[in-house]
Amino acid sequence: MKTLKNTILILLLSVVSLPLYIASPVNAQNESTPIPNLKERQKLGRKIYIQNGCFACHGANRLGKTAPPLIPGFIGHYSRNKLETIITKGLYPIPMPSFKELSPEDLSDLISYLRMPSKKVRWTKRDIENSLIEYENKDNSDIKPVNVKNLMAVVEGGTGKVWIMKGTKILNKFDFGNIHGGLKYSPNGRYLYLPSNTGYVGKYDFYAKRLDYKVRACRYLRNISLSEGGKYVIAACWLPESIVILNAKNLEPRKIIPLKHRISVIYGLFRNNMAVFSFMHKSKIGILNTKTLNTAYYALPMPFQDFFVDPLDEYAVGGSFKGGRIYVFSLRKKRIACSHKSYGIPHPAGASFWFRKGRFYFALTNLTKPFVSVWQMYDWKFIRNVFTGGPGFFVKTNPYTKYLWVDNSSDAVILINKHDFKVKKVVIKKGGLVIHTQFSGNERLAYVSDYGRNGELAIMNTNSLRIIKSISANGVIGKYNYVNYQRMNDAALLGGEVYFTYCWGCHNPTMQSIGPSFAYIAKHLNDAGIKAQVTNPGRVSRLLGYKYNAMPKFKLTKEEFKALIDFIKDAGNRNFWRHGN
Repeated sequence: MKTLKNTILILLLSVVSLPLYIASPVNAQNESTPIPNLKERQKLGRKIYIQNGCFACHGANRLGKTAPPLIPGFIGHYSRNKLETIITKGLYPIPMPSFKELSPEDLSDLISYLRMPSKKVRWTKRDIENSLIEYENKDNSDIKPVNVKNLMAVVEGGTGKVWIMKGTKILNKFDFGNIHGGLKYSPNGRYLYLPSNTGYVGKYDFYAKRLDYKVRACRYLRNISLSEGGKYVIAACWLPESIVILNAKNLEPRKIIPLKHRISVIYGLFRNNMAVFSFMHKSKIGILNTKTLNTAYYALPMPFQDFFVDPLDEYAVGGSFKGGRIYVFSLRKKRIACSHKSYGIPHPAGASFWFRKGRFYFALTNLTKPFVSVWQMYDWKFIRNVFTGGPGFFVKTNPYTKYLWVDNSSDAVILINKHDFKVKKVVIKKGGLVIHTQFSGNERLAYVSDYGRNGELAIMNTNSLRIIKSISANGVIGKYNYVNYQRMNDAALLGGEVYFTYCWGCHNPTMQSIGPSFAYIAKHLNDAGIKAQVTNPGRVSRLLGYKYNAMPKFKLTKEEFKALIDFIKDAGNRNFWRHGN
């Protein structure tokens, strides 16, 4: 527990995952060997770096590979004592070994090398263009649409492979070296965009079952997102510090936006032409206009090193790794709306959302404290802390499970009842390390990652909570489903819960019931018409061709309306509800 507390920030900067690399420390010199000057110390430090295999994860030039760069711009803020602790004790649950056998002199030389200034890293538009690979495409005449709703893209970080699964079966596997989490689906679900630590972005076609394109956007990558409508792939780059905008169709570079500070994360919004980003060490939030490709910046009280955008694209909720407070930034008013005291280091990027009895909620794990914090959204009220037994990374839920599915640095999934907040746990594999849960599109299956030394992917029935299949895996770091892992669907999923609260007795999403189906309503009414139907059903029902109206008036909040409208639209377009295939 103490080790996790001391190393959690490194884990986040590593984008959660690193492959297993075990080495025995090798001393480069005798303890009595004199070190006359800094340059020689750096040379000896490089020798230690190579002999002990540091290059396998951090790159031969220290610019990062599967692990972050080890150059002053990235580790300069760490004291010598902190670096010594990391090197000699290792990092857990990151599979970086300890190098406790290094002599004090070798340790000092290694740190001198790591602190050696690096050359300015450049990666131009020409470099991006020259790196673009268009894979040879075979005859496309027999390609047919695929229902991607219940497909799951699984990242096996230890091997650099991506699995495409349906249910408990692996349909396809392909290589994508140095891949990390944060895969993104195109709006129609046909394409999957994949990022790697080393700056590559790939485009996978579910219909053709192949990679179409691959390009190196930069030398080291933080995350990717998509613009509204899926026109652009937006890459947040650490080396060089920049935002790289790629044409989503063929991954050709559209624009490079240089930055003066290292970006923490970027999110594309789905309701308007905006993307929101923040910085690791600068108290600013940036808004990229994805139509004009111009940026604007606004002040924050502290850096948002970790944040999420709410499901309705109205607020950014974040804070610093130093902890202390959670801040809510209004994306419409461009200022802080409110803040609240917090304890430990909450993990906003691992948040999950739900709706119950007229209120929207979100829950956050804590990176240093053994609890999950529950908050009321839009009223921005703190509700309670729920003890989980250990710090964790992710909370996951969906409209059809009564639980929050939480990891707590143990071998179990922690289940928190969303109604009474009672806790139970399900051990996945004794002695393992659970880090992440994801659900199938119909929510019948939960895919749980055991990131332990002999890891596996466990597939559970979400009703019985029984494990129905386990698959051996080397570092499964993320699972990505079109329905349950795509920001543009978050509001529709919440809208499904609004539907079950107010509408299910008379309306079916896709079939005529007492009232018209939501698919019919989506086809015949715009957003304003749907809102009018709810608030004044007698009048609007006649516009739909009904002589009589039996629907009562409902007084919903603006947030309930937005979520419900998204669900109604998706009932007609993508059928996001439980009984799909």
